[in-house]
Amino acid sequence: QAIWLIIATKKFSDASKAKPYRIPLKHSIVAPDAEVCLFVKDPQKDYKRLLEEKQVKAVNKVIGVSKLRAKYKPYEAKRQLCASYGMFLADARVVTVLPKLLGKTFFLKKKQPIPVDMTKADLKKEIARAIGSTYMHQTTGTCTAVKIGLTSMSAAEITANIEAAIPHIIEKIPRKWKNIQAINLKSNESIALPIFNSLPEEGVTRIDIHGKKSEALAMDEDEEDEEEDDE
Repeated sequence: QAIWLIIATKKFSDASKAKPYRIPLKHSIVAPDAEVCLFVKDPQKDYKRLLEEKQVKAVNKVIGVSKLRAKYKPYEAKRQLCASYGMFLADARVVTVLPKLLGKTFFLKKKQPIPVDMTKADLKKEIARAIGSTYMHQTTGTCTAVKIGLTSMSAAEITANIEAAIPHIIEKIPRKWKNIQAINLKSNESIALPIFNSLPEEGVTRIDIHGKKSEALAMDEDEEDEEEDDE
């Protein structure tokens, strides 16, 4: 099972991006037996040849955009494709057209294709770096999930990944730590384990769920009344 960092922000985000942020890790979170599929521009045979020339052996399947559009149009075909591979990569030049071609299945399963630069001279290194990292997808709302480990990993490995990833994650969030409400750790089936919680900001009014004033607010108003009487 995957282990996730759940980052809750204070400010609501109304912007989303197709291209995710790359977050480096100390230990790879791709299972050793997981197969990798790569989406490329047409014609796909040129990129199969390129991978052979660059001695890239980490990619198990190459699919061109035309083949993806023609062969994987039915929902069931997309579902089977999603389930067949542990990780999906994509030529950065075709990333923006993939959401429409792949549908919701890949995004619900959190298997969005990761962009790679297929024009890199050291393509083998570029692919290895993509597989060895995790990714933060900017979505609308106040909650972001970043895959940080696997339940098969040791506690020390997961801890090392968290320590390596958090500075890079915070760097990508507007207002950085000032905008972080909470950070939790959870697996697909566990409850969330809090590892960071922001303290209430000074001057923030707290109201309970019934719409009644909180005790703190009432005290603030009493103090204001006393100050007015003194004047």
